[in-house]
Amino acid sequence: MRLSPRRRPPARLRVSLLAGAALASLSAAAFAQEADDYGDVEVEELVVSGSRPVGSVIGDITPELTLSPQEIRAYGAASVTELLEALSPQIGSGQGGGRPVILINGGRISGFSEIRDLPTEAIARVEILPEELSLKYGYPAEQKVVNMVLRPRFRATLAEGSVQTPTQAGGGETLGAHGARLDILQGRRLTVDGKANWTGGIEESDRNITGGEGAFRSLQARSNDVSLNAVYARPLYNGVSMSVNGLFEASDSESRQGLSPFGPEALLRNTERQTARLAASATGALAGWQWSTTGEIERGEVETDTDRASGGQAFLDTARTVNTSAQADLVLNRSFFELPAGQISTALTARASATELESEAVRLGAFQASDLSRTVGELRGNFDIPLTRDGEGLGEHIGRLSANLNLGVEQVSDFGALETWGYGLNWRPTPELRLLGSFSRSGEAPTMNQLGDPVTVTTGVRVFDLTRGETAEVARTTGGLATLDAGQKDVFKLGATWQPLDDVNLRFQANYVSSRTHDAIVAFPSASTQVEAAFPDRFTRDATGALTALDARPVNFALQARDEVRWGLTYSRQVGTPPTDEERAEMRRRFEAARPAAAPATPSRPPAEGGAQRTVEGRPAGEGPPAGSPAGEGPPPSGPPGGGPPPMLGRGPGGPGGGGFGGFGGGGPRSGVFQVGLYHTLALRDEVQIAPGLPKLDLLDGAALGSGGGSPRHQIQLQTNYSKAGLGVAMDANWQSATRIDGGVTGDDLKFSDFATVSLRLFADPGRQRWARDYPWLRGARATLSIDNIFDSRQEVRTGDGAIPITYQPDLLDPVGRTVRLTVRKLIF
Repeated sequence: MRLSPRRRPPARLRVSLLAGAALASLSAAAFAQEADDYGDVEVEELVVSGSRPVGSVIGDITPELTLSPQEIRAYGAASVTELLEALSPQIGSGQGGGRPVILINGGRISGFSEIRDLPTEAIARVEILPEELSLKYGYPAEQKVVNMVLRPRFRATLAEGSVQTPTQAGGGETLGAHGARLDILQGRRLTVDGKANWTGGIEESDRNITGGEGAFRSLQARSNDVSLNAVYARPLYNGVSMSVNGLFEASDSESRQGLSPFGPEALLRNTERQTARLAASATGALAGWQWSTTGEIERGEVETDTDRASGGQAFLDTARTVNTSAQADLVLNRSFFELPAGQISTALTARASATELESEAVRLGAFQASDLSRTVGELRGNFDIPLTRDGEGLGEHIGRLSANLNLGVEQVSDFGALETWGYGLNWRPTPELRLLGSFSRSGEAPTMNQLGDPVTVTTGVRVFDLTRGETAEVARTTGGLATLDAGQKDVFKLGATWQPLDDVNLRFQANYVSSRTHDAIVAFPSASTQVEAAFPDRFTRDATGALTALDARPVNFALQARDEVRWGLTYSRQVGTPPTDEERAEMRRRFEAARPAAAPATPSRPPAEGGAQRTVEGRPAGEGPPAGSPAGEGPPPSGPPGGGPPPMLGRGPGGPGGGGFGGFGGGGPRSGVFQVGLYHTLALRDEVQIAPGLPKLDLLDGAALGSGGGSPRHQIQLQTNYSKAGLGVAMDANWQSATRIDGGVTGDDLKFSDFATVSLRLFADPGRQRWARDYPWLRGARATLSIDNIFDSRQEVRTGDGAIPITYQPDLLDPVGRTVRLTVRKLIF
């Protein structure tokens, strides 16, 4: 029987979708009109002074890793989002940041959604750079920087369908549909992208669960989600360029919360989410300053209805949360004050944001509401000071050396002022070796939610009580705590990048990171004996000692300390035989014959007076592309070894700027690329002091903050991929060492086994096969078979006597397990 009616807003959802589709259509029409004004022109020769590749970042920090189009393709990723997931070992950071800073052609963008849906075929080069570079773009040095250099010309329509299923029988399937249009032409860029996904639920009856509620409790909710994303970018006048991004996302989910006491049916929880975002960015130059500004406004709404039974009565708990935020910033860059080694360069940043969180809820018939708001103002300055110059004075003996100084202040309306400052050195003693050292100190305020969320109590929550070695059902208190203090985080880093051989693409990286956070703000940890000793008032037990209530609101820890070393290597090489000049000419002739008739081409611009030919993928001008790189793939090659004029790029079947065999070839059917990446993280120290006077907890040796065990001492990530002639395979493997939680004198230890997962991706581009020459409709087609967690691995958790606690059953930890995904994708040029 139905406990109470559901609230649904299908009309509002339909209106929002139609409005988003209309906006995207108008943007597409506007771009098409402008593109027609320019016609079908040849790509101009790209020239820079010196030897900096086109689209490079500002400053003297060089990339840790640079990927060519052929190397990008070997990952088998279809979009920027998938590419960043595949590059997670390379872009991971030990300095506390999240998603990397993303740049396009060396410049800032309005946000990640501006680039997340771009197909990887539109990318000419990817550069991964260290955290210190983010200071030059107005961000803290907490995350890596990824610079994506786009092709100067690209045009394609995308259609994609996918199906994914766990190999374990019983629900969890996902169906997806994806369509997009992308146009890049003379600095103009339009992306219109739409996605829809349906995911089936998984119940306890579908998995091997002991002591569960079978079909009446969900392990994975059933869900539907749709998104519309549109981006429009163009140059304006006097060197000014701009971009606008609109995003709309909507989802709904339903999960079963257990057996209803009023009949043989499940208690249900329904959740609906809608998010709308509008963002813009602009860049230009004025009075010797390079400037860039971004702004965005976002509104998110979440509505939840939950069936509940208490005291023999049926209730419908409802909750509605509306989060509205706005942010704007301005970054100014300029070089000034000439020193013997060069000019001092500066980046000045001003940023302001405002957030409002409105929520109302009815729980067991009682109404409660909250309205939180916060404004933040920030000023930040970064100064790069050259100390020596290559080949001159002291630099002739020690190479290039520069220093960095950065400082900032942040005013948080509901908390107070926070200060940030840091310094660093960037030393390149030889062209093959780069060394970085930095220190930063930053203040960290509690989030608005950690301070002001309404306090709620949820009954029947399962937790593992380490003191008694049993699973308990408790009343769990959550919400904000107004007495939280600010944290202070200190980070010291030493890093090195070394490429020992000029003719071998082998690169080593190593980073040592030491962080100390005083008064760290953390979510309340698991119910361990050490935590209970530090916060006895957060635990309630009955007369028998059984845990009955837990106050899980956030807390301040006196100190968190972690030291780690992360080192790794990347290796890439061309495999197979590169095409001859005659074969290249023949491929070019076929492409020209296959493409539609176009307007006459505009001749390439000659090199600027006094300017050197630009480099390709960071190679010196005149060296030419690596074996297997086709004409038309990425920026135009600088010519064969020994000089000679660079070839002109026309419009190939891969869209404007396209080329290569089948549209995005890798140098012909006989050439390919092999890559491998290996990274090892060694935790030297990971300790927590919960309160002054208490002993420190060693997370590497028996202590834990969460229910997932302690901190692994070793983590290893291995990547390898190979692609040739439109066929490819990519493999990712991850491993972490075992951990444990010490139960103390009266408790029971928990042992977490070491854990490894291996995933495989197989992909084929039929249009790049020789037999496909007579089937032009196959150009741009791709089929991808992905197998995640090939060995269906799950971490094993046992008590000291070998038993598996109820809350740590393998199918509870990971109800999905191994999955197989088939994706069919077509780019229409």
